[in-house]
Amino acid sequence: MALSRVRKTSLVQNIVDQIEDEILSGTYKSGDKLPPLQKLQQIIGASQGTLREALRILEQKGLIEIRQGIKGGAFIRESSTESVTEGIGLLIRQRSISYSDIAAFRKVTEAGLIRLVVENATAEDIVELKRGLEQMHSESLKGLDGWQEVLDKEVMIRKTLIRIADNKMYEAVLVPIHENIFAYARQLFSAEGFMPMDAYEDWANIISAIEQRDTDKAVDVTIYHIERYVEAISFNTEDTGK
Repeated sequence: MALSRVRKTSLVQNIVDQIEDEILSGTYKSGDKLPPLQKLQQIIGASQGTLREALRILEQKGLIEIRQGIKGGAFIRESSTESVTEGIGLLIRQRSISYSDIAAFRKVTEAGLIRLVVENATAEDIVELKRGLEQMHSESLKGLDGWQEVLDKEVMIRKTLIRIADNKMYEAVLVPIHENIFAYARQLFSAEGFMPMDAYEDWANIISAIEQRDTDKAVDVTIYHIERYVEAISFNTEDTGK
């Protein structure tokens, strides 16, 4: 497909659609520079103001990066999961998704993640997971004084699991879920709703199962841990009236 002169109606959207199609089809690849405005004006037949507006939209969509200066211009960005991550994080922060929906989704998704981890984990990965577990244990010994740090260590372990799974979709979807619900949990957890040592014991069992290549046990404990977490969130949400 090649760029062509646009219709008089919806000029900006027409330009956006054309350039987006060229990028997604591979005509323009990551790092490539789009033709300068004067050249685009000749090819497409639109004013430079209209072209600038279209380029701004493409930049907002994460498809291009506009650089200033002598060597500036509109460059094709490397595709990433950043926009997906930001979108999911925003939905959670705005509470547009219920905790029960998040929990149901996590059970299915994280069960799949754990299966990949059991398949992929190397001896070095197990060492890294155990190191994170030791740090969690140290914080859990502080009792309720250490619960925030325990959550931090849990996020770290979860990111390690995502790395081991080596799947960009899990990274795009699960990282914002974990970071946002744990950040919200910091405002809710109390003595009745969260026991740091319980969290540590769950993770000790999960990592042990991963090391032993016991997929069923690793999945079962992961689901149990999610259910325990949701109960804590629900308890404190009802208690605080939020």
